Amino acid sequence: MFAHNIEVFLTASNIADDDVRGRTVVAMDVLRASTTIIHALAAGAREVIPVPDMGEAGRIAAALDPASYVLGGEKDGKPIEGYGLGNSPLDYSGDAVSGKTVILSTTNGTPAILAAAEADDVLVGGFVNINAVADAVRALQAPLTIVCAGWKNRVALEDTMCAGMLIDLLLEGHSPANLADTAYMALWQYRHDQDAIDVPIGRCNHARRLEQLGHGADVAESIRIDAVPVVPHLSERRLVPWSAADPTLSSGESSP
Repeated sequence: MFAHNIEVFLTASNIADDDVRGRTVVAMDVLRASTTIIHALAAGAREVIPVPDMGEAGRIAAALDPASYVLGGEKDGKPIEGYGLGNSPLDYSGDAVSGKTVILSTTNGTPAILAAAEADDVLVGGFVNINAVADAVRALQAPLTIVCAGWKNRVALEDTMCAGMLIDLLLEGHSPANLADTAYMALWQYRHDQDAIDVPIGRCNHARRLEQLGHGADVAESIRIDAVPVVPHLSERRLVPWSAADPTLSSGESSP
């Protein structure tokens, strides 16, 4: 059983550097940035660079060979004009991103990842890689903070439930111990609905918002448990696949 302290931030709006130093962080934006990043790396993207806004995306892109990168993301759930890709995980195919740097700007997910950048390790989690994330957290053996992206500083049910599922996996059937109050809340929410997570998530605010924008398929894709067992890891502000066998990745150093 994972014996370290576990805490959950239900939104990323009030995280200080001291909250994450010395800890492993798992950032979660189920709908949709986490799922999109996981898909991009699984499809062969060289790396994903999360940025806080479109201005920073433009500055990074200006320094790169235009053939080496693709801009992706959304603003308020809608694709960004002039970007090659939106924030649908289904768009991040090998043809679109293999061998390329993805510069990603999203409303909630990428700021949440960057808010935790001072942690010892930052992983990106979702339902699609949940068991792989649990394995990585166990391997890193540090206190855990789960950062839920939420939606514009509001709690998002899908992120909270995903946090609860990760906690449930780490407990391995043991009684909860060493959990912050918010971690208990996330765990109880997940356990209440674990037999049919599609029902509450299908009714949650952001899922309905995406349905109205024509992205219902993204919601279904984002709750496919363990469909894409790749764990993004933040290394020098770039997300690359985490590997327990590669000490350069698990120490936060750049790979060659």
